Parts: sequence; C-alpha cells; structure tokens
Amino acid sequence: MAKDLNLRLLTCSVALALAACGGDDDDDTPVTPPAPPPATGANVPTISPQVLAASQKMNSDATLQAMVQEWLTPANAQARFDQHMELVRIASPSRAEMRRAAEIERRMLQEWGFAPSEIKTRADGQLPGSDVQLVDGLPVHNVCVEIKGSYSSSAGAQAYRGQFPKVLVEGHIDTVNPEVLPPASNPYEPIKLQPIADAIVTTPAQLAAIPNELAFDANGRIVQDANYIKARQYYASEDAAKAAGAVRLYVPGYGDAMGNVSGVLNLAKAMKKYNVRPVYDMWFCGTAGEEGKGNLAGMKQLYGYDQNLGTGTNPLNFVTNFGIDGGGGTINFIGSYRFEMKYTAPTAPGPNQPTALEAAAASIARIADIKTPWDEDNKALKTTYTVGVVSCEDPAAGSDVVPSCTIQVDMRSPRLEPLNQIRSRIEPLFQAGVTEENSRYGVPDNTAQAVKMELTWFGDRPPHERTNLSDVSIQAAWQSAEIVGIDKRDEISTAASSLNDNVPAAIGVPTINLNIATNASGGGGHAFWEWGIPGESAKEVQRMQRVLMAALIASGYHAADGTVVPPAAPAIGARTAEVK
Repeated sequence: MAKDLNLRLLTCSVALALAACGGDDDDDTPVTPPAPPPATGANVPTISPQVLAASQKMNSDATLQAMVQEWLTPANAQARFDQHMELVRIASPSRAEMRRAAEIERRMLQEWGFAPSEIKTRADGQLPGSDVQLVDGLPVHNVCVEIKGSYSSSAGAQAYRGQFPKVLVEGHIDTVNPEVLPPASNPYEPIKLQPIADAIVTTPAQLAAIPNELAFDANGRIVQDANYIKARQYYASEDAAKAAGAVRLYVPGYGDAMGNVSGVLNLAKAMKKYNVRPVYDMWFCGTAGEEGKGNLAGMKQLYGYDQNLGTGTNPLNFVTNFGIDGGGGTINFIGSYRFEMKYTAPTAPGPNQPTALEAAAASIARIADIKTPWDEDNKALKTTYTVGVVSCEDPAAGSDVVPSCTIQVDMRSPRLEPLNQIRSRIEPLFQAGVTEENSRYGVPDNTAQAVKMELTWFGDRPPHERTNLSDVSIQAAWQSAEIVGIDKRDEISTAASSLNDNVPAAIGVPTINLNIATNASGGGGHAFWEWGIPGESAKEVQRMQRVLMAALIASGYHAADGTVVPPAAPAIGARTAEVK
C-alpha cells in the first residue's frame, strides 16, 4: 500500500486553477482568461431567426409540453431522486466504470424500452464506428443510447464516411473516489445522512461513524423508510435547508456528475416514452474517464482524438455537443498536460546509494526554478503548473530503503502554444533530477546501482478559446434559457474550465457545458466527503426542458402538429484529421 508522505512540496504557480494543490482531478472552477474580442460589441450571441422560431415552436409543442407536465408530477420527482441515489452508490472510479455502465444499460433495455440495436456501446469497451478503441492502453466504458432521427432517409442526406449527423448530450459517470474499484462482492458506496447543523466530516473514520444511511434492497432499489423520508426533501436554498433541519447526503459523485448524468438519462427515457423524433440522430451518453487519470478517455473515443498527434477525426460525425456537467454555460476550456513520474531505487544497491526520494526531490527543486510569463506579470496569459502529491512506497520489513516515489506535475493554459512551451522546459527536468542524485554517488544512469525514472502516466486535455460567440451550441443554449426562463444571463461568460468539452471544442465541434442537477447546497467535490442536499424539483425540470430544447434546436424535430423544425446545425461535423 503506497504511503502518502503528505509531501505537498511546493506550488510552482500559486493561483492555480486547481481546487487544491496536488489534486488528482480535473478542475471545474472557472478561470477567466483574456476574453476573446466580442463579435458585436458585447458578449451576447446573435440569435438567428431559425433558432428563435424553433425555440418558440418547441415551447408550445403539445408532445414536449406533455413531457414537461409529467416531469412536474410528485411521482416523477420521486423517481428521479430514486434513480440518482441508486446509480450514484455504484462505485465508479475513473477507468473502472463498467459496473455503473452495465446497470445503466440494463435499465435502458429492461425498463426504459430501448432495443439492443439502440445501445451504441459495448461491455468490452468497444465503440463501433470509432477509430479509437483504447485510450492509454485501456478499454473505455462509455454507455450510449441513440434516438434515431429521420435525416438518413431523406433525399440528398449528407454523411461523413457513412456516418449521418449526430447531436451528443453527455455527462460523465466516473468519480474521483473511491480511487480503486472495490471487489464485486461489495460494489457500493454508502449514502450517509448527517444533520446539516453538524460539522462536515474531515476524515473517512468520521464519515463511516455516521449511523444513518439510505437503505437498498437486494435488487439495488432504494428502501422508502424513515431515513428516505428525511433525505428526499427539496429546498430552495441552503438557508432554507438549515431552517428546516435538512440532512446532508454524503456519497462520492453526488454532484460531480451523477446528478447531471441521471438528468441526461431522463431526457433519453422521456424521448423514448413520448416517441419524440428528431431530424438528426441524438446520442445520450454516460461517458468514462473525465476525472483524475481518466484523461478524457470517453470523449477521446467518441471523437476519435489521437492524443499523440493532438487531432480528432470525429468518426461518428457529431455536429453539436452538449456537455452536462454543471458548467452553467461554459464555452472556453483550459488545456492541461499531466505527468506522473515514478522514481525507483537501485536494483543492485551498494553500501552507499542514491535514493528514490532524493531523486524525486531533486527534480522538484529544478522544476521550482521555472517561471511562466504569468508568474512575472499577472496580467499575462495565465499559464500555470504545479508539483502535487508526492507518495512513496513503504520500505520492506526490516529495511529502510524506500522502493519507489511518485510525483505528479500538472500544467495548464487556455492556449496550446504556452502549454507546449512550459512542457518543453519542464519535461527534461524529470530525468535531470535522477541524474543529479546518481551523480552525487558517482553512479552512471541506467545501471543496476542507479535510481531510475519512468513516465508512468501522461494526461492530455486540449485547450480551446471561443472566437465565435454565436455558434449553434451557444445560440441554442442561450435561446432555450430565455424561453424556459432558467439560468438566463446578461452576457456570455468567457470563464474557462477543464471539462469533457475540451475534446470536441479543440477539434471544432460547437459545444457548451450546461447543468441539470439542482442542489440547495453541496460541497466536497472530488473528495471522499462529497455531499449535497436536493434543490427545488421544479427548477430541475426547467433545466431538463432547457437542455432538451437546446439539443432539439441543433438536431431538428418532428413537431406534434406534423411540421418539421429543421436542424440548426450543419450536417457534417468539424474535425482536425481524417479517419485513417
């Protein structure tokens, strides 16, 4: 078991876009880069007459209104809560999401009315039609269902290598915690209930000691007991929750991002139930690998992203992307390179030998000397890096030799050029620390008496800054917010985050990150003590309506009166490379 030495040795650029220095996860905290020049003097999109008309038509459509009315019923609100709890408790660490994906697929087939042909992903991680099947050598456990559109059978339909246009709505099913997939005999995380008046826990032992938790039967269904009644209450705000004596619901992934993924699934369920027929195909996905070392694996598979080349083929021909991860309208995306280096002790040590810990420390010390333009001038483009958690293996019994130490380095920028510049300066220093430590003992590198270093993990999140503030995803999201009356803004925020959307944005597919999950309060994102308190159900319904309307504006829609709302998105998606 690796022993965390808690060596958060240094922060190289203090004001990072990380939630905490040395975090093992992506950062969803917006960071504002220099704003791109507005197209018309203000950061407000130009709404085309087509998008305006589509939103108005959909807002009065009988089928869509019936769907919304069902969502507003107490029974549906309860079903949404139950589904969220039943899915979020399934432990789903990044790159080991197979159990949660399997349960979602089971429900799609056995409960929600989908046919096997409508499930587009496979249990072995393969995605028919994509030219990326493994990411970092591992299978990708996405789960996607298709609502088939009418476009492919229309005269003159366009396709890319046989793939007709698709609109993607997705949220990620992986979580930061637990870090390791538990045994199949115990695949669940408890959902602990704590009075809001009590102090938030600070240790796993404190969390485990909370006596109250939600109960589930042998089929994984939630039990409606006294604890359930306490938990399934909705509040307008944290103040209202405190006044009413609400309880916190502790479980990893409560807010990031299973509340949103469950919302995405509810949209697919409703479209199937009400036989809503889009023009373009629509895919609803729970994606893999967004958190931590997941390296955006799910999106890289969906978009055919080659991280060695930094290009994406978009082999399935997605024309618009809607990420549902709580971004609240995020359109700019911070890029990052993430490295993990493992320093190992000599295999044939002598009486006086170099050590893995000292080699790691030497590398860190060298990295600390690197400065970015932003370090010298905080008005410059914010390019940052950090050396995060350093962990070392325990020595073997009877020995004081540390077998290995691992360090993580995270580099971030909203633009690719400075990201590459800082990488070119820092990456050579990983090995330089090893050479320095070996040289202290007169030991040549790459010998049995030397410390060695290997790059055990590399993560690539491509950056993107929007220049077109009126592309189809922005127009659709903005106008749907105006029509539905939820999450409206005076102008588009140009703040940036690191999200699944990094991948489609980098290859030119219009994307925006929105929100469905509605909480009165919450905290502990990316921590073992993640928690939330349910927010107003009616607002969640508005957000579901807003996301569905935005996606249907992009894809087009067969209205209840027999007319067709045409797609606002073009039929051929963007890409930066061709399918091989």
